[in-house]
Amino acid sequence: MTKKGQGDLEKPNFDPKRFIFGIIFGVVIILSIFLLNIYEFFIVSAVMTALSVYEIYSIFDLSEYKYFILPELLAILTSFSFAFLKEGAFIFILFFSVFLIFLKNILSFKNDFGKTLFIDLFSIIYTGFLISFLVKIFAVSGGRMLILLLFILVWASDIFAYYGGRHFGMHKLIVSLSPKKTVEGAVIGFLAALLTALIFRVFISEYKEFTVLLFIFLSSVTIIAGMFGDLTESLIKRMGGKKDSGNLIPGHGGILDRIDSLILAAPFFYYIMIFCLK
Repeated sequence: MTKKGQGDLEKPNFDPKRFIFGIIFGVVIILSIFLLNIYEFFIVSAVMTALSVYEIYSIFDLSEYKYFILPELLAILTSFSFAFLKEGAFIFILFFSVFLIFLKNILSFKNDFGKTLFIDLFSIIYTGFLISFLVKIFAVSGGRMLILLLFILVWASDIFAYYGGRHFGMHKLIVSLSPKKTVEGAVIGFLAALLTALIFRVFISEYKEFTVLLFIFLSSVTIIAGMFGDLTESLIKRMGGKKDSGNLIPGHGGILDRIDSLILAAPFFYYIMIFCLK
Protein backbone atom coordinates (compact mmCIF):
# COMPACT_ATOMS: atom_id res chain seq x y z
CA MET A 1 0.00 0.00 0.00
CA THR A 2 1.59 3.24 -1.08
CA LYS A 3 2.09 6.16 1.28
CA LYS A 4 1.15 8.58 -1.43
CA GLY A 5 -1.77 8.56 -3.80
CA GLN A 6 -5.30 9.67 -4.27
CA GLY A 7 -5.91 10.25 -0.59
CA ASP A 8 -6.84 8.09 2.35
CA LEU A 9 -9.32 7.90 5.15
CA GLU A 10 -7.06 8.69 8.07
CA LYS A 11 -7.06 11.95 10.01
CA PRO A 12 -4.71 14.58 8.53
CA ASN A 13 -1.23 14.44 10.00
CA PHE A 14 1.73 16.57 9.00
CA ASP A 15 4.79 14.43 8.41
CA PRO A 16 7.89 16.68 8.47
CA LYS A 17 10.15 13.88 7.21
CA ARG A 18 7.88 13.29 4.23
CA PHE A 19 7.75 17.03 3.50
CA ILE A 20 11.50 17.64 3.77
CA PHE A 21 12.58 14.67 1.67
CA GLY A 22 9.82 15.40 -0.85
CA ILE A 23 11.27 18.89 -1.30
CA ILE A 24 14.81 17.52 -1.62
CA PHE A 25 13.72 15.00 -4.26
CA GLY A 26 11.89 17.72 -6.19
CA VAL A 27 14.89 20.06 -6.12
CA VAL A 28 17.21 17.30 -7.38
CA ILE A 29 14.85 16.56 -10.29
CA ILE A 30 14.45 20.24 -11.24
CA LEU A 31 18.22 20.81 -11.13
CA SER A 32 18.69 17.72 -13.30
CA ILE A 33 16.24 19.09 -15.87
CA PHE A 34 17.89 22.50 -16.19
CA LEU A 35 21.58 21.85 -15.50
CA LEU A 36 22.27 18.57 -17.29
CA ASN A 37 22.64 17.79 -20.98
CA ILE A 38 20.68 14.93 -22.49
CA TYR A 39 23.34 12.27 -21.85
CA GLU A 40 23.76 13.33 -18.24
CA PHE A 41 19.99 13.33 -17.87
CA PHE A 42 19.94 9.81 -19.27
CA ILE A 43 22.38 8.76 -16.55
CA VAL A 44 19.91 10.08 -13.97
CA SER A 45 17.11 8.11 -15.63
CA ALA A 46 19.35 5.03 -15.79
CA VAL A 47 19.96 5.26 -12.04
CA MET A 48 16.20 5.48 -11.48
CA THR A 49 15.77 2.47 -13.76
CA ALA A 50 18.37 0.40 -11.91
CA LEU A 51 16.90 1.25 -8.51
CA SER A 52 13.38 0.53 -9.76
CA VAL A 53 14.36 -2.90 -11.08
CA TYR A 54 16.01 -3.76 -7.77
CA GLU A 55 12.91 -2.64 -5.85
CA ILE A 56 10.62 -4.77 -8.03
CA TYR A 57 12.70 -7.84 -7.23
CA SER A 58 12.79 -6.90 -3.55
CA ILE A 59 9.00 -6.67 -3.50
CA PHE A 60 8.89 -10.32 -4.58
CA ASP A 61 11.70 -11.35 -2.19
CA LEU A 62 14.18 -11.90 -5.02
CA SER A 63 16.76 -9.33 -3.99
CA GLU A 64 19.78 -11.61 -4.42
CA TYR A 65 22.30 -10.41 -7.01
CA LYS A 66 21.75 -13.42 -9.29
CA TYR A 67 18.08 -12.57 -9.81
CA PHE A 68 18.13 -8.90 -10.77
CA ILE A 69 21.54 -7.99 -12.23
CA LEU A 70 20.89 -9.20 -15.81
CA PRO A 71 17.37 -7.69 -16.05
CA GLU A 72 18.77 -4.48 -14.56
CA LEU A 73 21.47 -4.21 -17.24
CA LEU A 74 19.02 -5.13 -20.00
CA ALA A 75 16.52 -2.55 -18.76
CA ILE A 76 19.17 0.18 -18.99
CA LEU A 77 20.28 -1.07 -22.43
CA THR A 78 16.66 -1.08 -23.64
CA SER A 79 16.19 2.42 -22.29
CA PHE A 80 19.32 3.70 -24.04
CA SER A 81 18.42 2.09 -27.37
CA PHE A 82 14.90 3.53 -27.36
CA ALA A 83 16.10 7.00 -26.37
CA PHE A 84 19.05 7.33 -28.75
CA LEU A 85 19.14 4.64 -31.45
CA LYS A 86 17.08 4.10 -34.58
CA GLU A 87 13.90 2.06 -34.42
CA GLY A 88 15.45 -1.02 -36.02
CA ALA A 89 18.30 -1.10 -33.51
CA PHE A 90 15.87 -0.67 -30.62
CA ILE A 91 13.68 -3.55 -31.82
CA PHE A 92 16.74 -5.80 -32.22
CA ILE A 93 17.98 -4.98 -28.71
CA LEU A 94 14.52 -5.51 -27.25
CA PHE A 95 14.18 -8.95 -28.87
CA PHE A 96 17.75 -9.84 -27.90
CA SER A 97 16.96 -8.85 -24.31
CA VAL A 98 13.88 -11.08 -24.32
CA PHE A 99 16.01 -13.94 -25.69
CA LEU A 100 18.58 -13.50 -22.90
CA ILE A 101 15.83 -13.45 -20.28
CA PHE A 102 14.41 -16.74 -21.56
CA LEU A 103 17.93 -18.20 -21.68
CA LYS A 104 18.59 -17.08 -18.10
CA ASN A 105 15.42 -18.74 -16.86
CA ILE A 106 16.00 -21.95 -18.84
CA LEU A 107 19.56 -22.36 -17.56
CA SER A 108 18.51 -21.71 -13.96
CA PHE A 109 15.17 -23.53 -14.12
CA LYS A 110 13.36 -23.90 -10.81
CA ASN A 111 9.79 -24.42 -9.67
CA ASP A 112 9.25 -20.64 -9.62
CA PHE A 113 10.19 -20.41 -13.33
CA GLY A 114 6.94 -18.65 -14.29
CA LYS A 115 7.27 -16.10 -11.51
CA THR A 116 10.86 -15.11 -12.28
CA LEU A 117 10.25 -15.06 -16.04
CA PHE A 118 7.30 -12.71 -15.59
CA ILE A 119 9.22 -10.40 -13.26
CA ASP A 120 12.25 -10.37 -15.60
CA LEU A 121 10.20 -9.38 -18.65
CA PHE A 122 7.98 -6.99 -16.73
CA SER A 123 10.92 -5.13 -15.18
CA ILE A 124 12.51 -4.50 -18.59
CA ILE A 125 9.31 -3.06 -20.08
CA TYR A 126 7.97 -1.30 -16.99
CA THR A 127 11.23 0.38 -16.03
CA GLY A 128 13.65 0.29 -18.96
CA PHE A 129 11.21 1.06 -21.75
CA LEU A 130 8.69 3.33 -20.04
CA ILE A 131 11.17 5.41 -18.03
CA SER A 132 13.10 6.13 -21.25
CA PHE A 133 10.20 8.32 -22.38
CA LEU A 134 11.51 10.93 -19.95
CA VAL A 135 14.66 11.16 -22.10
CA LYS A 136 12.58 11.26 -25.30
CA ILE A 137 10.63 14.24 -23.96
CA PHE A 138 13.85 15.92 -22.84
CA ALA A 139 15.24 15.59 -26.37
CA VAL A 140 12.49 17.48 -28.25
CA SER A 141 12.57 21.21 -28.91
CA GLY A 142 11.69 22.98 -25.67
CA GLY A 143 11.98 19.64 -23.94
CA ARG A 144 13.20 21.01 -20.62
CA MET A 145 10.04 23.01 -20.08
CA LEU A 146 7.87 20.19 -21.40
CA ILE A 147 9.33 17.65 -19.02
CA LEU A 148 8.89 20.20 -16.24
CA LEU A 149 5.21 20.31 -17.19
CA LEU A 150 5.03 16.52 -16.92
CA PHE A 151 6.49 16.64 -13.41
CA ILE A 152 4.17 19.51 -12.45
CA LEU A 153 1.11 17.53 -13.54
CA VAL A 154 2.16 14.38 -11.71
CA TRP A 155 3.42 16.08 -8.56
CA ALA A 156 0.40 18.37 -8.23
CA SER A 157 -1.95 15.42 -8.71
CA ASP A 158 -0.11 13.33 -6.10
CA ILE A 159 0.15 16.11 -3.52
CA PHE A 160 -3.39 17.45 -3.76
CA ALA A 161 -4.87 13.96 -4.01
CA TYR A 162 -2.98 12.82 -0.94
CA TYR A 163 -3.90 15.75 1.30
CA GLY A 164 -7.32 16.32 -0.28
CA GLY A 165 -8.22 12.71 0.33
CA ARG A 166 -7.01 12.85 3.93
CA HIS A 167 -9.22 15.87 4.62
CA PHE A 168 -12.28 15.12 2.51
CA GLY A 169 -12.07 11.44 1.53
CA MET A 170 -15.24 9.47 2.29
CA HIS A 171 -15.66 6.98 -0.57
CA LYS A 172 -12.91 4.44 -1.15
CA LEU A 173 -11.59 4.12 -4.70
CA ILE A 174 -10.46 0.48 -5.05
CA VAL A 175 -10.57 -1.18 -1.65
CA SER A 176 -8.99 -4.48 -2.69
CA LEU A 177 -6.04 -2.74 -4.35
CA SER A 178 -5.32 0.30 -2.19
CA PRO A 179 -7.76 0.73 0.71
CA LYS A 180 -6.63 4.25 1.65
CA LYS A 181 -7.22 5.87 -1.74
CA THR A 182 -10.52 7.71 -2.13
CA VAL A 183 -12.71 8.99 -4.94
CA GLU A 184 -12.66 12.48 -3.42
CA GLY A 185 -8.86 12.44 -3.32
CA ALA A 186 -8.67 11.43 -6.98
CA VAL A 187 -11.08 14.19 -8.06
CA ILE A 188 -9.32 16.85 -5.98
CA GLY A 189 -5.94 15.74 -7.34
CA PHE A 190 -7.16 15.84 -10.93
CA LEU A 191 -8.77 19.28 -10.71
CA ALA A 192 -5.93 20.84 -8.72
CA ALA A 193 -3.27 19.49 -11.10
CA LEU A 194 -5.19 20.75 -14.13
CA LEU A 195 -5.60 24.20 -12.56
CA THR A 196 -1.90 24.28 -11.64
CA ALA A 197 -0.92 23.45 -15.22
CA LEU A 198 -3.20 26.17 -16.62
CA ILE A 199 -1.63 28.72 -14.28
CA PHE A 200 1.84 27.71 -15.49
CA ARG A 201 0.65 28.06 -19.09
CA VAL A 202 0.00 31.75 -18.51
CA PHE A 203 3.64 32.41 -17.61
CA ILE A 204 5.64 29.89 -19.69
CA SER A 205 5.84 30.64 -23.40
CA GLU A 206 6.63 27.06 -24.49
CA TYR A 207 3.24 25.90 -23.21
CA LYS A 208 1.43 28.46 -25.35
CA GLU A 209 2.31 26.47 -28.47
CA PHE A 210 -0.69 24.37 -27.45
CA THR A 211 -4.18 25.78 -27.80
CA VAL A 212 -6.08 25.90 -24.52
CA LEU A 213 -8.21 22.89 -25.51
CA LEU A 214 -5.20 20.81 -26.57
CA PHE A 215 -3.36 21.81 -23.41
CA ILE A 216 -6.31 20.73 -21.28
CA PHE A 217 -6.52 17.45 -23.22
CA LEU A 218 -2.79 16.76 -22.83
CA SER A 219 -2.88 17.61 -19.14
CA SER A 220 -6.03 15.62 -18.41
CA VAL A 221 -4.83 12.42 -20.09
CA THR A 222 -1.43 12.74 -18.39
CA ILE A 223 -2.99 13.20 -14.95
CA ILE A 224 -5.30 10.21 -15.39
CA ALA A 225 -2.45 8.05 -16.74
CA GLY A 226 -0.39 9.06 -13.72
CA MET A 227 -3.16 7.94 -11.38
CA PHE A 228 -3.27 4.57 -13.12
CA GLY A 229 0.52 4.42 -12.81
CA ASP A 230 0.14 4.85 -9.07
CA LEU A 231 -2.48 2.10 -8.96
CA THR A 232 -0.26 -0.16 -11.07
CA GLU A 233 2.50 0.08 -8.50
CA SER A 234 -0.06 -0.56 -5.75
CA LEU A 235 -0.98 -3.75 -7.63
CA ILE A 236 2.68 -4.82 -7.81
CA LYS A 237 3.14 -4.26 -4.08
CA ARG A 238 -0.13 -6.04 -3.32
CA MET A 239 1.05 -9.05 -5.35
CA GLY A 240 4.31 -9.08 -3.40
CA GLY A 241 2.67 -8.44 -0.05
CA LYS A 242 4.62 -5.22 0.60
CA LYS A 243 3.55 -1.81 1.87
CA ASP A 244 6.32 0.19 0.15
CA SER A 245 8.69 -0.57 -2.70
CA GLY A 246 11.66 0.24 -0.45
CA ASN A 247 12.98 2.72 2.10
CA LEU A 248 15.36 4.82 0.00
CA ILE A 249 13.44 8.08 0.55
CA PRO A 250 12.40 8.62 4.19
CA GLY A 251 8.70 9.32 4.54
CA HIS A 252 8.00 8.20 0.97
CA GLY A 253 9.29 4.66 0.61
CA GLY A 254 11.35 3.61 -2.38
CA ILE A 255 12.13 5.26 -5.70
CA LEU A 256 9.16 3.47 -7.30
CA ASP A 257 6.88 5.08 -4.73
CA ARG A 258 8.01 8.46 -6.08
CA ILE A 259 8.04 7.79 -9.84
CA ASP A 260 5.21 5.26 -10.26
CA SER A 261 2.88 7.92 -11.67
CA LEU A 262 5.57 9.20 -14.04
CA ILE A 263 6.28 5.75 -15.45
CA LEU A 264 2.84 5.44 -17.03
CA ALA A 265 2.19 9.16 -17.57
CA ALA A 266 5.36 9.82 -19.61
CA PRO A 267 4.46 7.71 -22.70
CA PHE A 268 0.97 9.26 -22.94
CA PHE A 269 2.43 12.73 -22.49
CA TYR A 270 5.08 12.12 -25.17
CA TYR A 271 2.80 10.82 -27.91
CA ILE A 272 0.03 13.36 -27.32
CA MET A 273 2.65 16.13 -27.23
CA ILE A 274 4.13 14.96 -30.55
CA PHE A 275 0.65 14.86 -32.09
CA CYS A 276 -0.28 18.30 -30.77
CA LEU A 277 2.93 19.96 -31.97
CA LYS A 278 2.63 18.68 -35.56
